Amino acid sequence: MPNAREMGIDLTVVDTVVLSHGHYDHAGGLRSLVEVNSRFTLIAHPDVFNDKIARRDDGQYPIGMPVGRDFLEQAGVCLKLQKTPVTICRWATTTGEIPMETDFEAMEPYFFQRRGGRMVPDPLADDQSLVLRSDEGVVVLLGCSHRGVINTLKTVAKLSEGEPVAAIFGGLHLESASDEKLARICRYLKDFNIGAINAGHCTGMRAFLALSNAFPGRVFLNAVGRTATFRFSGH
Repeated sequence: MPNAREMGIDLTVVDTVVLSHGHYDHAGGLRSLVEVNSRFTLIAHPDVFNDKIARRDDGQYPIGMPVGRDFLEQAGVCLKLQKTPVTICRWATTTGEIPMETDFEAMEPYFFQRRGGRMVPDPLADDQSLVLRSDEGVVVLLGCSHRGVINTLKTVAKLSEGEPVAAIFGGLHLESASDEKLARICRYLKDFNIGAINAGHCTGMRAFLALSNAFPGRVFLNAVGRTATFRFSGH
């Protein structure tokens, strides 16, 4: 909320919110948003409200949604929960659930969800991204890329019918990636001929440097306050 005020963003006029997935650090602002505006449609995967847990050596930690479905519905939020892509307007759509196609991208072993009193691995099927079709090409807004950035871009390519990728923004979830995995990610990313890679959040510094070396002049640190402008007149 302080960042929105500082940047002059009026949250009272927001009519659509897209959740990348149901982790608290990507959905934690919902309660504050509802306090100033509950007249919006929330687009998310049906699994977004699952009871998500991180299991580490020192214990188990809840990492799921900070607000429940009942809270949002009672506040007046319209929920649009579906696995398939959602068209928001003529130039914006969600990816929907992302198929796991590559053999080198997988869920980290510490992600779990509680179902029927049991702890089971979380496939993070709710992980999705936002696709904007600008005049310069496709702009992809990533959350964490839990299902894999290459898997995500493969899905985007199908949705956009092979349009060039002008830029990607967000987390690539490569903090714990091995050198071999980073090398394969960089190799596969070249197939998409991305104009700019704006990496942040869970990308990790090692991965950021690897990407910078693989794509000189095209990799930027995505941080609060960074602005990028694209034209959407042609769609």
